[in-house]
Amino acid sequence: MSLTTVEIAKARDVAGRILDELLLDAYIFELEPRDDVWELTVECACDIDGGWESITLQIPRKILLDSFDNETAKERLFEYWKKMLADCKLRQA
Repeated sequence: MSLTTVEIAKARDVAGRILDELLLDAYIFELEPRDDVWELTVECACDIDGGWESITLQIPRKILLDSFDNETAKERLFEYWKKMLADCKLRQA
């Protein structure tokens, strides 16, 4: 199945929204489309030593795209990413 520009834009948008909702202090991300499983690489400020950490997550394409307009799917990704990015520094309230 070939990718469309709209799919890539939706996937980047939902990834960015979820990362923003995680309230990470400082981060950058890159989304690499693959066939059925895409790679999301997040570099974030680390809460432990003040450095930066790079974490790569494998995300099924369908789940990522479904999360664009399906709140339940988005919430599942949010909870999973929250666990996987637990070492990232959070914004101070």
